[in-house]
Amino acid sequence: MSQIESVIVVGASAAGVSCVRTLRQLGFLGSITLVDKDKHGAYERPPLSKQILMQADSTHHDIALISDDELTSLNIEAHYGDGVCELDPTTRRITLESGKELTADAIVLATGGEARRLPIEGADLPQVLVLRHYEDALNLRQRLTADTRVAVIGGGFIGAETTASLSKSGAAVQWLDAAELPMAHLLPTELCEKIVANHCAQGVTLTPHCRLDKFIEQADGSVSILFEDTTSIEVDVIVMGVGMAPSTPYLSEAVSAELLNPVTGGIQVNDNQATKFAGIYAAGDVAAVTQADGSTVRHEHWQSAQHQGERAAAAILNKEPPAAPVDWFWSDQGDLHIEMAGKILPTKEHLVVRLEGDWPVYFSVVDNRVIGAVSVNNPNAVRAAMRMIKNDVNVEPSQLANPELPLRKLMRG
Repeated sequence: MSQIESVIVVGASAAGVSCVRTLRQLGFLGSITLVDKDKHGAYERPPLSKQILMQADSTHHDIALISDDELTSLNIEAHYGDGVCELDPTTRRITLESGKELTADAIVLATGGEARRLPIEGADLPQVLVLRHYEDALNLRQRLTADTRVAVIGGGFIGAETTASLSKSGAAVQWLDAAELPMAHLLPTELCEKIVANHCAQGVTLTPHCRLDKFIEQADGSVSILFEDTTSIEVDVIVMGVGMAPSTPYLSEAVSAELLNPVTGGIQVNDNQATKFAGIYAAGDVAAVTQADGSTVRHEHWQSAQHQGERAAAAILNKEPPAAPVDWFWSDQGDLHIEMAGKILPTKEHLVVRLEGDWPVYFSVVDNRVIGAVSVNNPNAVRAAMRMIKNDVNVEPSQLANPELPLRKLMRG
Protein backbone atom coordinates (compact mmCIF):
# COMPACT_ATOMS: atom_id res chain seq x y z
CA MET A 1 0.00 0.00 0.00
CA SER A 2 0.99 3.61 -0.39
CA GLN A 3 1.76 5.85 2.55
CA ILE A 4 -0.68 5.29 5.42
CA GLU A 5 -2.37 8.51 6.46
CA SER A 6 -5.49 7.30 8.27
CA VAL A 7 -6.45 4.37 10.49
CA ILE A 8 -9.82 3.31 11.88
CA VAL A 9 -9.89 0.93 14.85
CA VAL A 10 -13.27 -0.75 15.32
CA GLY A 11 -13.63 -1.82 18.94
CA ALA A 12 -12.42 0.00 22.07
CA SER A 13 -11.21 -3.31 23.47
CA ALA A 14 -7.85 -4.19 25.01
CA ALA A 15 -6.61 -4.96 21.49
CA GLY A 16 -8.09 -1.80 20.00
CA VAL A 17 -6.67 0.51 22.66
CA SER A 18 -3.29 -1.24 22.48
CA CYS A 19 -3.28 -0.64 18.72
CA VAL A 20 -4.03 3.09 18.86
CA ARG A 21 -1.44 3.65 21.60
CA THR A 22 1.20 1.72 19.68
CA LEU A 23 0.52 3.62 16.47
CA ARG A 24 1.37 6.87 18.24
CA GLN A 25 4.34 5.33 20.06
CA LEU A 26 5.74 4.23 16.69
CA GLY A 27 5.52 7.78 15.41
CA PHE A 28 2.34 7.68 13.33
CA LEU A 29 1.12 11.25 12.81
CA GLY A 30 -1.95 10.57 10.67
CA SER A 31 -5.56 10.45 11.78
CA ILE A 32 -6.79 7.72 14.11
CA THR A 33 -10.47 7.03 14.71
CA LEU A 34 -11.66 4.70 17.47
CA VAL A 35 -15.21 3.34 17.08
CA ASP A 36 -17.25 1.33 19.56
CA LYS A 37 -20.96 0.61 19.93
CA ASP A 38 -20.72 0.80 23.74
CA LYS A 39 -21.57 4.31 24.94
CA HIS A 40 -19.26 3.80 27.93
CA GLY A 41 -16.25 3.50 25.66
CA ALA A 42 -13.09 1.60 26.51
CA TYR A 43 -12.99 -0.36 29.76
CA GLU A 44 -11.49 -3.54 31.19
CA ARG A 45 -13.62 -6.68 31.05
CA PRO A 46 -12.08 -8.73 33.91
CA PRO A 47 -13.29 -6.34 36.68
CA LEU A 48 -16.92 -6.71 35.57
CA SER A 49 -17.29 -9.94 37.53
CA LYS A 50 -15.38 -8.56 40.52
CA GLN A 51 -15.00 -4.83 41.18
CA ILE A 52 -18.08 -3.59 39.33
CA LEU A 53 -20.24 -6.39 40.69
CA MET A 54 -19.05 -6.05 44.27
CA GLN A 55 -18.60 -2.31 44.77
CA ALA A 56 -21.78 -0.27 44.54
CA ASP A 57 -19.92 2.98 43.85
CA SER A 58 -17.69 1.58 41.07
CA THR A 59 -18.35 2.83 37.54
CA HIS A 60 -16.87 2.31 34.09
CA HIS A 61 -14.55 5.28 34.77
CA ASP A 62 -12.78 3.19 37.44
CA ILE A 63 -11.94 0.46 34.94
CA ALA A 64 -11.24 2.61 31.87
CA LEU A 65 -8.66 1.31 29.41
CA ILE A 66 -7.99 4.80 28.12
CA SER A 67 -9.25 8.13 29.45
CA ASP A 68 -10.78 10.99 27.50
CA ASP A 69 -7.74 13.08 28.40
CA GLU A 70 -5.38 10.51 26.89
CA LEU A 71 -7.50 10.27 23.76
CA THR A 72 -7.18 14.03 23.41
CA SER A 73 -3.44 14.02 24.05
CA LEU A 74 -2.97 11.29 21.43
CA ASN A 75 -5.23 13.15 18.98
CA ILE A 76 -7.60 10.21 18.61
CA GLU A 77 -11.17 10.81 17.50
CA ALA A 78 -13.56 8.53 19.39
CA HIS A 79 -17.05 7.53 18.28
CA TYR A 80 -18.66 5.82 21.28
CA GLY A 81 -22.23 4.56 21.25
CA ASP A 82 -22.29 4.37 17.46
CA GLY A 83 -21.39 0.88 16.33
CA VAL A 84 -20.40 -0.36 12.90
CA CYS A 85 -23.24 -2.01 10.98
CA GLU A 86 -21.40 -2.64 7.71
CA LEU A 87 -17.84 -3.09 6.48
CA ASP A 88 -16.75 -2.94 2.86
CA PRO A 89 -13.25 -4.46 2.97
CA THR A 90 -12.42 -3.65 -0.64
CA THR A 91 -12.92 0.10 -0.26
CA ARG A 92 -12.02 0.12 3.45
CA ARG A 93 -15.29 1.84 4.30
CA ILE A 94 -17.41 1.37 7.40
CA THR A 95 -21.00 2.45 7.91
CA LEU A 96 -22.07 3.37 11.45
CA GLU A 97 -25.48 2.75 12.96
CA SER A 98 -26.07 6.50 12.77
CA GLY A 99 -25.66 6.29 8.99
CA LYS A 100 -22.29 8.03 8.97
CA GLU A 101 -19.67 6.56 6.62
CA LEU A 102 -15.94 6.56 7.31
CA THR A 103 -13.01 5.42 5.19
CA ALA A 104 -9.34 4.93 5.99
CA ASP A 105 -6.11 3.59 4.56
CA ALA A 106 -6.17 0.83 7.20
CA ILE A 107 -8.90 -0.65 9.37
CA VAL A 108 -8.30 -2.79 12.47
CA LEU A 109 -11.19 -4.97 13.62
CA ALA A 110 -10.92 -5.43 17.39
CA THR A 111 -14.54 -6.07 18.31
CA GLY A 112 -13.91 -8.91 20.75
CA GLY A 113 -16.69 -11.33 21.50
CA GLU A 114 -20.24 -11.60 22.76
CA ALA A 115 -21.36 -13.90 25.55
CA ARG A 116 -23.00 -17.10 24.40
CA ARG A 117 -26.50 -18.08 25.51
CA LEU A 118 -27.61 -21.67 25.71
CA PRO A 119 -30.20 -22.54 23.04
CA ILE A 120 -32.89 -23.66 25.46
CA GLU A 121 -36.43 -22.53 26.21
CA GLY A 122 -36.51 -19.51 28.49
CA ALA A 123 -32.95 -18.38 27.78
CA ASP A 124 -34.31 -15.00 26.70
CA LEU A 125 -36.13 -14.28 29.97
CA PRO A 126 -35.14 -10.94 31.59
CA GLN A 127 -33.92 -12.83 34.67
CA VAL A 128 -31.36 -14.71 32.53
CA LEU A 129 -28.23 -12.58 32.30
CA VAL A 130 -24.74 -12.71 30.85
CA LEU A 131 -21.67 -10.81 32.01
CA ARG A 132 -19.77 -9.29 29.12
CA HIS A 133 -20.47 -5.54 29.16
CA TYR A 134 -20.61 -2.83 31.81
CA GLU A 135 -24.39 -2.66 31.53
CA ASP A 136 -24.56 -6.42 32.16
CA ALA A 137 -22.67 -6.02 35.44
CA LEU A 138 -24.89 -3.10 36.49
CA ASN A 139 -28.02 -5.11 35.71
CA LEU A 140 -26.84 -8.01 37.86
CA ARG A 141 -25.61 -5.74 40.67
CA GLN A 142 -28.97 -3.99 40.87
CA ARG A 143 -30.76 -7.32 41.28
CA LEU A 144 -28.68 -8.46 44.26
CA THR A 145 -30.06 -8.32 47.78
CA ALA A 146 -29.16 -10.16 50.95
CA ASP A 147 -31.48 -13.04 50.07
CA THR A 148 -31.12 -13.19 46.27
CA ARG A 149 -30.96 -16.73 44.90
CA VAL A 150 -28.62 -16.92 41.92
CA ALA A 151 -27.71 -19.77 39.58
CA VAL A 152 -24.43 -19.49 37.73
CA ILE A 153 -24.19 -21.74 34.70
CA GLY A 154 -20.74 -22.68 33.42
CA GLY A 155 -17.59 -24.24 34.81
CA GLY A 156 -14.99 -22.03 33.14
CA PHE A 157 -13.17 -19.05 34.60
CA ILE A 158 -16.03 -16.61 34.04
CA GLY A 159 -18.43 -18.92 35.83
CA ALA A 160 -15.96 -19.47 38.67
CA GLU A 161 -15.18 -15.76 39.07
CA THR A 162 -18.85 -14.80 39.08
CA THR A 163 -19.68 -17.58 41.52
CA ALA A 164 -16.96 -16.46 43.93
CA SER A 165 -17.99 -12.80 43.77
CA LEU A 166 -21.68 -13.53 44.27
CA SER A 167 -21.08 -15.84 47.21
CA LYS A 168 -18.91 -13.19 48.81
CA SER A 169 -21.72 -10.66 48.38
CA GLY A 170 -24.03 -12.83 50.46
CA ALA A 171 -26.18 -14.24 47.67
CA ALA A 172 -27.28 -17.87 47.78
CA VAL A 173 -25.36 -19.31 44.83
CA GLN A 174 -26.10 -22.49 42.89
CA TRP A 175 -23.20 -23.35 40.56
CA LEU A 176 -24.29 -25.55 37.66
CA ASP A 177 -21.86 -27.33 35.37
CA ALA A 178 -22.37 -30.00 32.75
CA ALA A 179 -18.93 -31.44 33.50
CA GLU A 180 -17.87 -33.52 36.48
CA LEU A 181 -15.56 -30.80 37.81
CA PRO A 182 -15.46 -27.07 36.97
CA MET A 183 -12.26 -25.78 35.33
CA ALA A 184 -10.92 -29.32 34.86
CA HIS A 185 -10.48 -28.56 31.15
CA LEU A 186 -8.18 -25.68 32.10
CA LEU A 187 -6.23 -26.72 35.21
CA PRO A 188 -4.76 -29.85 36.83
CA THR A 189 -7.51 -31.94 38.40
CA GLU A 190 -6.09 -31.84 41.93
CA LEU A 191 -5.84 -28.06 41.82
CA CYS A 192 -9.40 -27.74 40.49
CA GLU A 193 -10.69 -29.91 43.32
CA LYS A 194 -9.05 -27.68 45.89
CA ILE A 195 -10.26 -24.44 44.29
CA VAL A 196 -13.83 -25.74 43.97
CA ALA A 197 -13.77 -26.98 47.56
CA ASN A 198 -12.71 -23.50 48.63
CA HIS A 199 -15.70 -21.95 46.83
CA CYS A 200 -18.10 -24.50 48.30
CA ALA A 201 -16.74 -23.75 51.77
CA GLN A 202 -17.89 -20.17 51.21
CA GLY A 203 -21.48 -21.37 50.81
CA VAL A 204 -21.66 -22.22 47.11
CA THR A 205 -23.76 -25.26 46.15
CA LEU A 206 -22.23 -27.09 43.19
CA THR A 207 -24.28 -29.31 40.90
CA PRO A 208 -22.05 -31.14 38.40
CA HIS A 209 -23.22 -33.38 35.54
CA CYS A 210 -26.36 -31.27 35.19
CA ARG A 211 -28.35 -31.27 31.98
CA LEU A 212 -30.64 -28.29 31.58
CA ASP A 213 -34.05 -28.63 30.01
CA LYS A 214 -35.67 -25.17 30.22
CA PHE A 215 -36.29 -22.09 32.33
CA ILE A 216 -39.84 -21.19 33.39
CA GLU A 217 -40.84 -17.82 34.80
CA GLN A 218 -43.09 -17.98 37.86
CA ALA A 219 -45.86 -15.59 38.87
CA ASP A 220 -43.71 -14.05 41.62
CA GLY A 221 -40.90 -13.24 39.17
CA SER A 222 -38.67 -16.14 40.16
CA VAL A 223 -37.46 -18.71 37.64
CA SER A 224 -37.66 -22.48 37.78
CA ILE A 225 -34.68 -24.28 36.29
CA LEU A 226 -35.83 -27.66 35.00
CA PHE A 227 -33.30 -30.42 34.43
CA GLU A 228 -33.60 -33.31 32.03
CA ASP A 229 -33.99 -35.73 34.96
CA THR A 230 -37.23 -33.82 35.86
CA THR A 231 -35.78 -32.26 39.02
CA SER A 232 -35.80 -28.48 39.41
CA ILE A 233 -34.58 -25.55 41.50
CA GLU A 234 -36.01 -22.09 42.06
CA VAL A 235 -33.86 -18.97 41.70
CA ASP A 236 -34.28 -15.23 41.27
CA VAL A 237 -31.51 -14.67 38.76
CA ILE A 238 -29.57 -16.84 36.31
CA VAL A 239 -26.12 -15.89 35.02
CA MET A 240 -24.80 -17.71 31.97
CA GLY A 241 -21.03 -18.06 31.82
CA VAL A 242 -20.77 -20.51 28.94
CA GLY A 243 -18.13 -18.87 26.79
CA MET A 244 -18.27 -16.31 24.04
CA ALA A 245 -18.37 -16.08 20.27
CA PRO A 246 -16.48 -13.61 18.05
CA SER A 247 -18.51 -10.43 17.52
CA THR A 248 -18.80 -9.72 13.79
CA PRO A 249 -22.37 -8.50 13.14
CA TYR A 250 -21.02 -5.87 10.74
CA LEU A 251 -19.91 -8.52 8.24
CA SER A 252 -22.34 -9.39 5.47
CA GLU A 253 -22.87 -13.01 4.55
CA ALA A 254 -20.60 -12.62 1.52
CA VAL A 255 -17.81 -10.92 3.49
CA SER A 256 -18.14 -13.45 6.31
CA ALA A 257 -17.53 -16.23 3.80
CA GLU A 258 -14.30 -14.51 2.80
CA LEU A 259 -13.04 -13.49 6.25
CA LEU A 260 -14.26 -15.91 8.92
CA ASN A 261 -12.56 -19.12 9.93
CA PRO A 262 -15.21 -21.86 9.70
CA VAL A 263 -13.97 -23.64 12.84
CA THR A 264 -13.31 -20.83 15.33
CA GLY A 265 -15.69 -18.26 13.85
CA GLY A 266 -12.97 -15.62 14.17
CA ILE A 267 -11.60 -13.34 11.48
CA GLN A 268 -8.75 -15.20 9.76
CA VAL A 269 -5.43 -13.36 9.92
CA ASN A 270 -1.75 -14.14 9.45
CA ASP A 271 0.91 -13.58 12.12
CA ASN A 272 0.90 -9.85 11.31
CA GLN A 273 -2.84 -9.69 12.08
CA ALA A 274 -3.56 -9.03 8.38
CA THR A 275 -6.61 -10.45 6.62
CA LYS A 276 -6.76 -11.43 2.95
CA PHE A 277 -7.98 -7.89 2.14
CA ALA A 278 -5.28 -5.25 1.81
CA GLY A 279 -5.41 -2.78 4.69
CA ILE A 280 -7.84 -4.82 6.81
CA TYR A 281 -6.51 -6.26 10.06
CA ALA A 282 -8.03 -8.02 13.08
CA ALA A 283 -6.73 -8.34 16.64
CA GLY A 284 -7.83 -9.69 19.99
CA ASP A 285 -10.64 -12.11 20.80
CA VAL A 286 -12.15 -11.72 17.33
CA ALA A 287 -8.98 -12.77 15.48
CA ALA A 288 -8.20 -16.32 14.36
CA VAL A 289 -4.43 -16.36 13.90
CA THR A 290 -2.72 -18.80 11.55
CA GLN A 291 0.18 -20.58 13.27
CA ALA A 292 3.49 -21.75 11.82
CA ASP A 293 2.16 -25.31 11.52
CA GLY A 294 -0.90 -24.15 9.57
CA SER A 295 -3.33 -24.47 12.46
CA THR A 296 -5.48 -21.61 13.69
CA VAL A 297 -5.72 -20.29 17.25
CA ARG A 298 -8.14 -17.76 18.68
CA HIS A 299 -7.07 -16.50 22.11
CA GLU A 300 -9.44 -15.02 24.64
CA HIS A 301 -7.26 -13.32 27.20
CA TRP A 302 -6.01 -9.84 27.93
CA GLN A 303 -2.30 -10.26 27.31
CA SER A 304 -2.80 -11.79 23.88
CA ALA A 305 -5.22 -9.01 22.91
CA GLN A 306 -2.70 -6.36 23.91
CA HIS A 307 0.09 -8.07 21.99
CA GLN A 308 -2.01 -8.52 18.86
CA GLY A 309 -2.97 -4.84 18.95
CA GLU A 310 0.72 -3.97 19.02
CA ARG A 311 1.45 -6.33 16.13
CA ALA A 312 -1.33 -4.86 14.03
CA ALA A 313 0.02 -1.34 14.58
CA ALA A 314 3.54 -2.42 13.63
CA ALA A 315 2.27 -4.17 10.49
CA ILE A 316 0.28 -1.12 9.39
CA LEU A 317 3.38 1.05 9.64
CA ASN A 318 5.69 -1.63 8.21
CA LYS A 319 7.69 -1.70 11.45
CA GLU A 320 9.43 -4.59 13.16
CA PRO A 321 6.77 -6.58 15.05
CA PRO A 322 7.14 -6.97 18.82
CA ALA A 323 8.45 -10.30 20.05
CA ALA A 324 5.76 -12.72 21.14
CA PRO A 325 5.51 -12.90 24.94
CA VAL A 326 5.11 -16.08 26.93
CA ASP A 327 1.37 -16.73 27.18
CA TRP A 328 0.10 -15.50 30.54
CA PHE A 329 -3.34 -15.41 32.08
CA TRP A 330 -4.90 -14.70 35.46
CA SER A 331 -8.24 -15.29 37.19
CA ASP A 332 -9.35 -13.64 40.43
CA GLN A 333 -11.89 -15.77 42.27
CA GLY A 334 -12.82 -14.28 45.60
CA ASP A 335 -9.66 -14.39 47.72
CA LEU A 336 -7.87 -16.61 45.21
CA HIS A 337 -5.54 -15.14 42.59
CA ILE A 338 -4.79 -17.76 39.96
CA GLU A 339 -2.04 -17.25 37.39
CA MET A 340 -1.12 -19.42 34.42
CA ALA A 341 1.75 -19.25 31.94
CA GLY A 342 2.61 -21.25 28.85
CA LYS A 343 0.77 -24.50 28.26
CA ILE A 344 -0.54 -26.79 30.97
CA LEU A 345 -0.41 -30.49 30.07
CA PRO A 346 -2.84 -32.49 32.20
CA THR A 347 -1.02 -35.81 31.95
CA LYS A 348 0.69 -36.78 35.20
CA GLU A 349 3.97 -37.66 33.50
CA HIS A 350 4.35 -34.01 32.50
CA LEU A 351 3.19 -32.44 35.77
CA VAL A 352 5.61 -31.48 38.52
CA VAL A 353 4.08 -30.41 41.82
CA ARG A 354 5.93 -28.02 44.12
CA LEU A 355 4.49 -27.90 47.66
CA GLU A 356 5.13 -24.28 48.47
CA GLY A 357 2.88 -22.44 50.94
CA ASP A 358 -0.83 -23.10 51.26
CA TRP A 359 -1.28 -23.88 47.57
CA PRO A 360 0.88 -26.18 45.42
CA VAL A 361 2.48 -24.87 42.24
CA TYR A 362 2.11 -27.02 39.13
CA PHE A 363 4.68 -27.06 36.33
CA SER A 364 4.31 -28.73 32.94
CA VAL A 365 7.68 -30.17 31.97
CA VAL A 366 8.74 -31.87 28.73
CA ASP A 367 12.31 -33.13 28.29
CA ASN A 368 13.53 -31.08 31.28
CA ARG A 369 12.02 -27.90 29.84
CA VAL A 370 9.27 -25.98 31.60
CA ILE A 371 6.47 -25.27 29.12
CA GLY A 372 3.77 -24.11 31.53
CA ALA A 373 2.92 -23.33 35.14
CA VAL A 374 -0.05 -22.45 37.33
CA SER A 375 -0.19 -21.08 40.86
CA VAL A 376 -2.71 -19.78 43.38
CA ASN A 377 -1.80 -16.70 45.44
CA ASN A 378 1.82 -17.17 44.37
CA PRO A 379 2.48 -14.98 41.30
CA ASN A 380 6.25 -15.06 41.81
CA ALA A 381 6.29 -18.78 40.98
CA VAL A 382 4.63 -18.14 37.62
CA ARG A 383 6.97 -15.21 36.90
CA ALA A 384 9.92 -17.55 37.45
CA ALA A 385 8.36 -20.14 35.17
CA MET A 386 7.90 -17.51 32.45
CA ARG A 387 11.62 -16.77 32.60
CA MET A 388 12.38 -20.49 32.32
CA ILE A 389 10.06 -20.83 29.31
CA LYS A 390 11.44 -17.75 27.57
CA ASN A 391 15.08 -18.76 28.13
CA ASP A 392 14.49 -22.47 27.40
CA VAL A 393 16.13 -23.41 30.70
CA ASN A 394 17.15 -27.01 31.33
CA VAL A 395 15.91 -27.98 34.78
CA GLU A 396 15.52 -31.30 36.55
CA PRO A 397 11.93 -32.04 37.61
CA SER A 398 13.19 -33.07 41.04
CA GLN A 399 14.70 -29.62 41.51
CA LEU A 400 11.44 -27.92 40.54
CA ALA A 401 9.60 -30.06 43.06
CA ASN A 402 12.01 -29.19 45.88
CA PRO A 403 10.73 -26.12 47.77
CA GLU A 404 14.14 -25.77 49.44
CA LEU A 405 15.64 -24.72 46.08
CA PRO A 406 14.66 -21.10 45.24
CA LEU A 407 12.95 -20.74 41.86
CA ARG A 408 14.90 -17.56 41.17
CA LYS A 409 18.04 -19.72 41.15
CA LEU A 410 16.54 -22.40 38.91
CA MET A 411 15.26 -19.91 36.36
CA ARG A 412 18.83 -18.97 35.49
CA GLY A 413 19.65 -22.55 34.54
